[in-house]
Amino acid sequence: MNGAYIADYIVARSAATISHALQLIETSRRHIATARKRRWRAIRGGSGPQADTTAASLRARVRLLVNANEIPRIASACCMEPKPCDICGRQMRSGSTEYEVGFSNLSFRIDADCFTLWQEEMLRTATRRQR
Repeated sequence: MNGAYIADYIVARSAATISHALQLIETSRRHIATARKRRWRAIRGGSGPQADTTAASLRARVRLLVNANEIPRIASACCMEPKPCDICGRQMRSGSTEYEVGFSNLSFRIDADCFTLWQEEMLRTATRRQR
């Protein structure tokens, strides 16, 4: 075999590989553009920004965040930037106390009022389990 023949073969294979890669990239771009144009319908029936903040509904939300099988990691800190509470949705003001409660597969940030509710529900659940 001739050295020039091998070099020509390598150049031809490289050009074919590059051409195929460019075709794949273009196909991917078209698929992404098509997916972005699709309009997804909103899920209906959930609570929106004006969520129900009655005591009963807040307690129901808190019960979803109670895990009596695990000891949570709890950290309290001064809220540095306004952000919504993960339970009630109210904005936590800068300078107010925020609590981060973490389990092995879940973590949430809540304000002082919701933390009190969460503590009560944790104690209530622990008391029920002991009976």
